[in-house]
Amino acid sequence: MEEAILFPSPNWFRVSGFIVSTDNWLVYGGPSKSICVLEPLPSNTGLSGGNSSYKAHVLNRAHSEKIISVDISPEWPAKRSMLMGSADGSVKQWTMELIQNTWRFKSTQSHEVHVHEKEEVCGVGYCNKTIAVSVGCYGNIVKWDLTSNVVRMCNLLKNMKPNCMQCSPHIPLQVAVGTKQGVIFVVDLNEPFKLLYKVRGQDDEITSLSWCPQFEVALKKSLKEMDKKVGKATERMLRIRQIDNESDNIGETEKSQPNHQTERLEVSGVVKNLPEDSFDESAVVQEDDMFDIYKDHEVNEFGHKKFISEDVIVKVKKEEEPLDYLAECEKLRDVILKRKNQPEESIESLVQALDKTHVDNEKSDDGASSSNKEVTVATDVESTHIHRHLLATIGKYGGVRIWSKSGKQVATCFVASSTGKNAKNKSPSWSTILWYKPDILLIADAKSQLLQCNPLKTDCKNKLEWRIVHTLYKRGLYCIASSAPRLQTSELSKEDYPVWTVSQDRNLISYSLATRQTIAVRASCGGYIYGIQQCPYDAGKIAISVGDGAVRVWETKVSEENDSRLEFGHVTSYWQNVQGKVLTAAWHPVRENLLAFSTAESRVGLIDTSGKNEKPARVLLPALNGGVYSLCWGEENNLYACGGGSLVVYNTSKPDEAPAPITVSVEGQQYELSTGRWYPRAMLCGSVGGAVAALSPQRPHTLLAATFIFSKMIHTIEWHPLETSNSTEESPFKNLIAVCSLDKNNSIVILEYCDKEDGSKELQTWKTLTGHKNTVYHVMWNPHLDGQLLSASQDGTVRVWNVAEDVCTNIFGGHTHTALTASWCAYPHLPTKVVSGGTEGCLRIWDINDYPAESYTEIRHEVKRERKRYQKKEPKELDDEESKERVAATLETKIKGPKKFLLPIEARQMSKCNVQAGRMLLNKYLNNNSKSNDVVQSNGCDEAVDTDFIKIFGNINEVNEVLDKELDRHLNTHNLEGWIMLNLFRGHIDTVIQFASKRDLLCPFLLSVAPCVSLKYWKDTTQLYLSQIDRVIAKGEGDKLFDNKIYGGPVYRKAATLLSIHDIKGAVDVLAEAQLFNEAYILCRTRYMDSIADQILVQWAQFCESNGVYNMAAICYLAHGNLLQAATALGRLNKEEWLSLATEIAKVAGQTKFAEHVSEKREQIKNKTGTVDTDETLEQLPTRFELLMKENLQSGNEVSKDEKTANGV
Repeated sequence: MEEAILFPSPNWFRVSGFIVSTDNWLVYGGPSKSICVLEPLPSNTGLSGGNSSYKAHVLNRAHSEKIISVDISPEWPAKRSMLMGSADGSVKQWTMELIQNTWRFKSTQSHEVHVHEKEEVCGVGYCNKTIAVSVGCYGNIVKWDLTSNVVRMCNLLKNMKPNCMQCSPHIPLQVAVGTKQGVIFVVDLNEPFKLLYKVRGQDDEITSLSWCPQFEVALKKSLKEMDKKVGKATERMLRIRQIDNESDNIGETEKSQPNHQTERLEVSGVVKNLPEDSFDESAVVQEDDMFDIYKDHEVNEFGHKKFISEDVIVKVKKEEEPLDYLAECEKLRDVILKRKNQPEESIESLVQALDKTHVDNEKSDDGASSSNKEVTVATDVESTHIHRHLLATIGKYGGVRIWSKSGKQVATCFVASSTGKNAKNKSPSWSTILWYKPDILLIADAKSQLLQCNPLKTDCKNKLEWRIVHTLYKRGLYCIASSAPRLQTSELSKEDYPVWTVSQDRNLISYSLATRQTIAVRASCGGYIYGIQQCPYDAGKIAISVGDGAVRVWETKVSEENDSRLEFGHVTSYWQNVQGKVLTAAWHPVRENLLAFSTAESRVGLIDTSGKNEKPARVLLPALNGGVYSLCWGEENNLYACGGGSLVVYNTSKPDEAPAPITVSVEGQQYELSTGRWYPRAMLCGSVGGAVAALSPQRPHTLLAATFIFSKMIHTIEWHPLETSNSTEESPFKNLIAVCSLDKNNSIVILEYCDKEDGSKELQTWKTLTGHKNTVYHVMWNPHLDGQLLSASQDGTVRVWNVAEDVCTNIFGGHTHTALTASWCAYPHLPTKVVSGGTEGCLRIWDINDYPAESYTEIRHEVKRERKRYQKKEPKELDDEESKERVAATLETKIKGPKKFLLPIEARQMSKCNVQAGRMLLNKYLNNNSKSNDVVQSNGCDEAVDTDFIKIFGNINEVNEVLDKELDRHLNTHNLEGWIMLNLFRGHIDTVIQFASKRDLLCPFLLSVAPCVSLKYWKDTTQLYLSQIDRVIAKGEGDKLFDNKIYGGPVYRKAATLLSIHDIKGAVDVLAEAQLFNEAYILCRTRYMDSIADQILVQWAQFCESNGVYNMAAICYLAHGNLLQAATALGRLNKEEWLSLATEIAKVAGQTKFAEHVSEKREQIKNKTGTVDTDETLEQLPTRFELLMKENLQSGNEVSKDEKTANGV
């Protein structure tokens, strides 16, 4: 059974792009526009031996753009259907079907309403089993009936830009939509559509919505205000200030309290006696002495008691001089130094303090202390309110709101945010929420913290109190999902459901809120997995090259419970200073924790993997071009890197030095290298042309042996280990070398490195392994077992070969797309475990014994491929300032001229280019170089075959002969525009003007060409044009003046215009840019620009070679005199006659090894096709006419039989 170690990474910053089912399946949109479904494996069944093992099912290119939103069907898991909405506006429903114990994706339904509205999808969801809803970014809500496949569009959100959406789990067809304007809409999609409520929920955009999982809940409101949260630093500062103020104010407070009977005031105030003149005596009413109303009566009987002056104690804020910043820092420093100088408490002092505490407690128990007898307990008064159908929202800057069914705000809180509205550097924020349980609301803030609050408990100001759950992420927490059901009861809400979170650091974390523990931390990949490198000294370390700009190091170990399983361990990602797609990595064979890497941007660097923290990479000096696909260590600190056709060696002990180049020359020809591997026995190099060379391992590297085995670039070379881990003797296969390339044969060649009779080394083909259906990218020998080879291919399979018996023993088809790399497990007691990766961004581990070749079945998903839509881009209106800065018009696509307009005979003959043309050019080359007696001449040249086009590569007379035939062809076919344009290219301006004037074909275009001769000639041409106008009008044919003459289109007209100003080089560049290399070459030859003609010839050959027209590329190379390139191009063909010519050309060029390789290839093709003559086979087959005649005869015989029967015969 296979298991996924690294998952495909969910799309960044998509809140609704990740979902967890109730049976713990993970569904989300991944890289390469893929659908990713992670199937949980039964406990203790995965190869890693953990309880959180998953098997990945990935479908690349499921949509034409990345997936924005995901939802699963309410019928899950009975029916595993899921809804996907992408950035191109398409919405599809996918179903997973189990066929032959393999899950396969099937596209069942789709709609493109948002595509027609030119908007991307911002949210999708199931309202029930049969109705789905999708919302576009321009406010269009689509109700989709899945049973009838009918859609209805709702336009209640005009002029709004939705940002998120969620369907209600309680009331069908009720949808909540959050917009970028901060407005929340709740829409009822039961016909007729209506808007239930609209409320301005936030001052910023709404980033996430979540419905309460329980329809009716009781919200408790406290009459006490919650304490405001302060930070740790602020809390510490306040504590220091409070202690300092207490020590300063205690003395003054005790002195101002007479007889110590006054109530104790707060230490922040001081006690003062009011002066005697505090009350004005004139303000006191004078009383009659004869009658005292207070005498002999009860107190307060007649109202307030008579005022009697007494001391009044007033709390007055202490007047302090404001301290400046330096004074306050000085004060805090004194407090810190005072604490620091205090002696540390010893064990003896702690024991004494503890005994003293016990004595005080005994005294208090005996009643000696009367102050502790009465204890007052303050209780909060709460009110309960019943609410139904609650909705939670969160804004971009962390504002959380709870809304009732009627749109009233019930509760609110604000979570920590790293950015604010007034922040200068506004970094993006992805705050999101999930109503996990009725009394638990999970919040992801901008500081990558997972927070928790009780939405059913508020204070008197409807504020919620939150607390931190975990801070396991370093950056960018943007998504929360859980397996908790959307509809919950009081019983379901008591269970523990794991909570999954996704962040920008590409880690997926599963967390248990009940135990407050992390269940699993799984790393993911946002790109292709290009390489897997086992550490040579630590079997538990594996370096993984990923195309998302980081190197992963997976540290694992053998399970203590079962040594046949591996523990998941830990994955560390190194991304600092990498900055590009990592193509390969290599561990240093001696120095621990030193890892080299290379990228597609020609970057080579070193990473120190020691320690727990991620360290930035050290980038070496650049020296290569293009992607560096090959990287290996040599002797001591030598690091070999190959890319862009060059091989260099770095001295990593001196990282600031430039690398030294290494060249490989065979038979006088320098190879363009594609890969290099250093071994103690020899250094192996592969070339772009399919050759393999063995060099001496010591510098300078000298050539030991070389051979050609493929016609295209060598991708991987792997030498069999000298001895395996399960054997103490040398392996009998120690001289075998496995090689794979980009050749279309899709084969693996096994070379043998052996000695010749004279003692020199040679590389000869030992076996060829065939079976893959597409290109093989990687091969690796088993380090534990002899003669076992692993191969990864573009056909999506990883195969195991027994090279001794020349058979494929195991086939793993878990990679639904290209498998780029594979590696054996480094533990000797696990020789059958394999780790592989590919374009789906998933690292898998599996056992070869579970996948025998006999039981392999190809996995094919039913995907409805969308046709590419070509939409005409409307011109964008520019402001006045923008129009000044930008160009007036841009050419979005290259304009291609017609190939057969100017030279139709040449084009026809070149399209049917045969081997006779190549032989004639080869003979011409041999005659020019005076080698007719020493070299075998090409025989069998048939002059009757159309080979006149090769005359354009001859002298100027032959070129003019070809052009004269083309002119005659134009006249015979009445292609007068082609005749005129060809004469303009040859410089015959007067001939063109006279020809056009006689036939009334003069036009402004031809008139614009005339000034290139002289001013007088232009005036004469103008008079001819005026006479033509009068003549045409007199004949009553004035419409001819307005005829649209194309003259081959804009490319030819542009070239002719440049010729009129004598810019021949510009005209040649215009033709070459339009891929009209034949016309550009003719123009150079007619204008005697031979040096530019040679450049055009090389460009023409490279263009033909890149487009697979190898025969015409060889013709161009022969005309240019590059025999080796011509032989290489012809060697890629699979036709006997062309391969025979390639052999002759290679021998003439002195490349005997390549000639032998092409000759062997020709013999193989000849053996496959057999010796049956094709003409004889065709003669035996009846023609179509004979078949028709035979059918008519049979039908005639049947009619005659019927007539005889009718006549009674």
